[in-house]
Amino acid sequence: METPRDAPFKEKLRIEIAKLREMTLKNKIEYLWEYYKIFIIGTIILLILIGSLINTRFINPPPETALFISWNTGFITEEHLTEEQMEDLRIALEKRLIDEKVNKEIVISQVIASDVNPNFAMANTQRTVTMVAAGTIDAFFLDEGMFEEKIISRFLLPMESLLAEIQSKNPTAYDRINENITYKLYEPEEGNASERIMGIYIGSSPLFTELGFSKQELYFSVSITTENADNIINALIALFE
Repeated sequence: METPRDAPFKEKLRIEIAKLREMTLKNKIEYLWEYYKIFIIGTIILLILIGSLINTRFINPPPETALFISWNTGFITEEHLTEEQMEDLRIALEKRLIDEKVNKEIVISQVIASDVNPNFAMANTQRTVTMVAAGTIDAFFLDEGMFEEKIISRFLLPMESLLAEIQSKNPTAYDRINENITYKLYEPEEGNASERIMGIYIGSSPLFTELGFSKQELYFSVSITTENADNIINALIALFE
């Protein structure tokens, strides 16, 4: 018996139940799939989405970013950090900065410049501009060329106040850092330039040596939009203590 379209909901439900009672299990499955497959598929998708949301938000939430370091360099050569070395460095910094009980991580993101491919270089520049504007990047590892470029682009923050805090927090690390400070001309606006501490040379930091890295021509600098001073200070201490 067909279910009248204009029948009340209770009457439709009664008729559907009566139909199902007369069918074999196989026929019931075929009938339900034929007439309710869109509803069944939609329900399954909804349950998967709800389960994924519950898992992400409450059971296994992704770690928060405690410190985001953007490693900017030219073409990779044997003198530059490899991806494996960056991972070793990331893990070493996490052990020094983050409590094991806290669901946080350190991110080191690799950005490679290219003078040969202008489109690739432009895409990387736009990505960095967007991330700096959003306050995503806390600090940079920069080779000499990228160091100069980021200063000209006004992406970097002078570091005097951070070093003053390091001096009071860890004098031993400060003494080592102080030997590697790098002054550059800083011009936050036209006609207002001065020599400021714009980076720390980290090419031969004790942590790099401990990890077995060859000497790196790298500078540690601070993003102008970061609000993560405490972890930046702790990262510098970890590199030089």
